[in-house]
Amino acid sequence: MADRTVEITVDAEPELVPVVRNVAADLAIRTDLQLDTIADLRLAVDEACGLLLARAAKPTTLRTRFTISDGTITARTQVACREGTSLPQEGFNWHVLNALVRAVRSFHTHGAAGENLAVIELTVSDR
Repeated sequence: MADRTVEITVDAEPELVPVVRNVAADLAIRTDLQLDTIADLRLAVDEACGLLLARAAKPTTLRTRFTISDGTITARTQVACREGTSLPQEGFNWHVLNALVRAVRSFHTHGAAGENLAVIELTVSDR
């Protein structure tokens, strides 16, 4: 099966994180992932969004692209961030993410308009 992609963009507001979390869970259900993996994905997406919102430039949007392939879902969440913003590579939140998913990484990149983007990418799988 070819990879499928779903992308969701919401205002970078804490009240909208449940929308992203529920899309993640729905995609995991449709991919027939195990219940524990679905719950882990929901929690990990919630945690990633929270980490990024704390670093977001105001106003901006929070964008998550889900890539689904053969029992694996990768969620790449990004937000335009303030200059000089660091991303976690350690600490409690980072350990939570690592415990919930198969792989996680965070990095900075530049958007099409040259804005500084903070990105957290995580992958879950039943394998």
